[in-house]
Amino acid sequence: MSVIHLEAAGQEALARAEKLLGDIPGGVEKAVRSAMARSVAHLRTGSVRAIRERYDISAANVRADENVFVRYSYQNGVQATVTFAGRRIPLYRFGGASPSRPSGRVSAWGHALKSTSPTQFLNAFVARMPPPASHTGIFERTGAKTSGGKDQIRELFGPAVPQMLGSRDVEERLSREAMEKFEDRLDHEINAILNGWRKRL
Repeated sequence: MSVIHLEAAGQEALARAEKLLGDIPGGVEKAVRSAMARSVAHLRTGSVRAIRERYDISAANVRADENVFVRYSYQNGVQATVTFAGRRIPLYRFGGASPSRPSGRVSAWGHALKSTSPTQFLNAFVARMPPPASHTGIFERTGAKTSGGKDQIRELFGPAVPQMLGSRDVEERLSREAMEKFEDRLDHEINAILNGWRKRL
């Protein structure tokens, strides 16, 4: 799990909003909430971009396996806590997966990091599992047998979204970029309310 906190309270942008919208009932709250929501959206987009800088995976495949939870607090200014969770992503969804279609006759290839070449898995194959799994993946024969006498297999996975976000440095960069977005967006929301483009509370 990876957690990023966004804190709007005490910033110059918030003081500016209070100065310009102080005479408008609900104006500051409306502007700050809208700006924070945009900043969280920017953070989610930035997290996908940060992952794809290192990992060979499409944005769609990142979003398919990420769980993002956002919790807001409005007691002292505005804070947003963004939590990234999710299970490990099937290796098949990363770039370099081969063959591109289910096949139990040839060895499979795959990798996760852009900096590495695809690895060949001699005892692996690409297959689509029947319901309830119903997904395509790279599966490896373990050498053991099931209770029914069939080859035991296991699916190969890459890292999960929280693992791919990686370091505290990445989290701090994403938080900093999101708060810069907050300040830029807050100016827009202030002007929108002052000019009647946004409904007041």
